[in-house]
Amino acid sequence: MSKEIINQTNKICKFYKTENGCRHGNKCKFSHSESIPTRQNNNNNYKKRPKNTENFNPSFKPSDMNIIVGIPNNKKYDINDVIIIPNFLDEINEKETFNKLLDEINKSGIDKDKLWKLWHGDTHLIADDHMNWKEKVPTFKYILDQIKDRFNIEIKSSRFNLYKDSNDWKPFHHDAAAIKEHIAEIQNFTVGISLGATRDITFEHAKTKNTISFNLPNCTAYAFSKNVNINWKHGIPKIHPDKAVNEGRISIIAWAKCEET
Repeated sequence: MSKEIINQTNKICKFYKTENGCRHGNKCKFSHSESIPTRQNNNNNYKKRPKNTENFNPSFKPSDMNIIVGIPNNKKYDINDVIIIPNFLDEINEKETFNKLLDEINKSGIDKDKLWKLWHGDTHLIADDHMNWKEKVPTFKYILDQIKDRFNIEIKSSRFNLYKDSNDWKPFHHDAAAIKEHIAEIQNFTVGISLGATRDITFEHAKTKNTISFNLPNCTAYAFSKNVNINWKHGIPKIHPDKAVNEGRISIIAWAKCEET
């Protein structure tokens, strides 16, 4: 076998197609084949191996949202935190709380037409705080006490939301502290407890419109800090009619002052 033939089976000579060419000629131990593309003058055909890492510089930029499962041991919350706590209530209350809340509020003696108000149109119902029902619903107070103690916060305001079935929903919105200065002075933390049917909560970035969703099974608590409320809107998406279910959901919301952020 000639040296020239041997050359064709070896690696490409890096000098062969340069301006001065390879000085070894047929004695070169590398290939001078015309059929093999070279990097020097056939860049269009030369395929670079893709890299799975483009930047090796460490970044200390904080995340736009930190999702944490469970309350941190030191109860210190970052302004970009979203906290998720499954099974927030004890096992017995998890099974009974949804029905107990509805039973207690329906037996409060307040006319239902006056008690329940539509939230901004016709998306779901809220219990009207002006009707003084809270003192007649001990389970509601129990839940607020659990929120206060476990998150170590001072509750400033609360709400009872009722989603009758999967047709009820809540559009993307900021809580009031994000847009009203006098409320922002006393509230910087939101806690929600979801009871009954499992629904998703979705956060939509106020500028990019990117979304992050997670579901809320019965007795799941979620909470978020100041910057999440400012930089993201949140809501309970409407369920497609093809997936409709006749299950209700209660959402207890507490707006609070947290000194641990």
